[in-house]
Amino acid sequence: MSYMQYISERQPLLKVCSIIIIIMMGVILLTSFWQAIVFTRDGLEIFSLLNWLILSALLAYALPKGIWSICFIFFTAFSIFHGGLVFVSAVGMITDKDILYSISFWFHRAETVYAIYLMNFTMIIYALTAIFFSKNAPQSTDSLDISLIKRFHNIGGSILLFMITVFLLVGFSTGALTSYTAYLTIINQSPIITLMFVYIYLFLGMAVVFVSVSYRPGFGFLFFIAFVIWAILAFKVGLRGEVMFPSCVAAAMLGRRKVPIGTFKLSIMVFLMLIAIVIVKNARLSGDYSEIDNMNPLNAVAEMGSSLRTVQEVVKWRNEGFKLLNGTSYWAPFERQLALFLPIPRPPAKKDKRLLNIVVQEKAGPIGFSPVAEAYLNFGEKGIIFIAFILGISLAKFDAIPSSVRSDTLIGVALIPLFIMIRNSFTFIPVQTIMGIVISLIILQLAKVKMVN
Repeated sequence: MSYMQYISERQPLLKVCSIIIIIMMGVILLTSFWQAIVFTRDGLEIFSLLNWLILSALLAYALPKGIWSICFIFFTAFSIFHGGLVFVSAVGMITDKDILYSISFWFHRAETVYAIYLMNFTMIIYALTAIFFSKNAPQSTDSLDISLIKRFHNIGGSILLFMITVFLLVGFSTGALTSYTAYLTIINQSPIITLMFVYIYLFLGMAVVFVSVSYRPGFGFLFFIAFVIWAILAFKVGLRGEVMFPSCVAAAMLGRRKVPIGTFKLSIMVFLMLIAIVIVKNARLSGDYSEIDNMNPLNAVAEMGSSLRTVQEVVKWRNEGFKLLNGTSYWAPFERQLALFLPIPRPPAKKDKRLLNIVVQEKAGPIGFSPVAEAYLNFGEKGIIFIAFILGISLAKFDAIPSSVRSDTLIGVALIPLFIMIRNSFTFIPVQTIMGIVISLIILQLAKVKMVN
């Protein structure tokens, strides 16, 4: 009996046991949240680390595709970007003086303790929902001719090469690729340049999806190599999320057909990536890579966990009297698009306080944003339950769809903005998702049209 058959036969038992364990973790967290048992700050951080490790293990074994499922990959990206700082702090391994200095202004505040609880509740509800609604996907029924798949692969690769070229032209002509400081300065000063980069990353991510879902043995690795070269350059500048999120989606798409690489090789790649992040972190502001004196890979995990800052910020705003938005930040992007065609008032983006990417920029600076922070600012604690449930059930349903070029393409382009939202607000999600689906359908159709000699 193969390992996959062994896991498949025991999937229901794994599922039930995992749900019971997750509920137990939730009960412990609730009793602490309600002060029935009291966690010290150190105790809460240790619980957070154990919670993350246990949930990760349960998702890896209880989900049909394990660590290559969309649910698991999203959970990993979300938890690292929201909890990485807490996890590393729990074991006392933050050794970078710059990180310690930057977090000293907010990490030890009372609002951060509340933010840590919200982060843990989100992970628990998400994991519980993802496992409960998970099921094995039916066998793939893709019947496309290999020549059509190759044509789609080449179209996607051509778009990828074009977007890399546009990125380089815009980046070097504006000076944005000189250093991360220069990049932030330029995008903060020019809304047009900011919008250009937003859509460069979107189309580049979509192109990577096209290439990944259509790859077959014998197609060659040219387009993947091009993406890696771009990723190294962008990573060197300091664009971590911009590289990592499309990479995560590409991994999920490759994993829908078969396991791309073994666990050992994956572990080595993750370790090397963390080392690269540490190197980039030390030089991303100055652009000077001549003096790198801190190679602790856990510092990379800690720095990526800065999304917790946005949750801490919104908790602070609520304590200062900020009124709940009651869903208006989710409706605003739709309304603003409808206002282009209907007689609806459309205030300038910078004056529309429903757009939380604008609000956080004004109140706290360029710290990104978070789906947890946005849900909390709209509906309070109930919003956390809402967003975790929606994400868990949606991604579980994606995992259950049979793999084919068409379905994987549409899932992939929908995931790109969803992964980007881990570090951003909801503002751009509707437009980017609709645009991605429409463009994907057009390109899928083009790939079916044979070229006329």
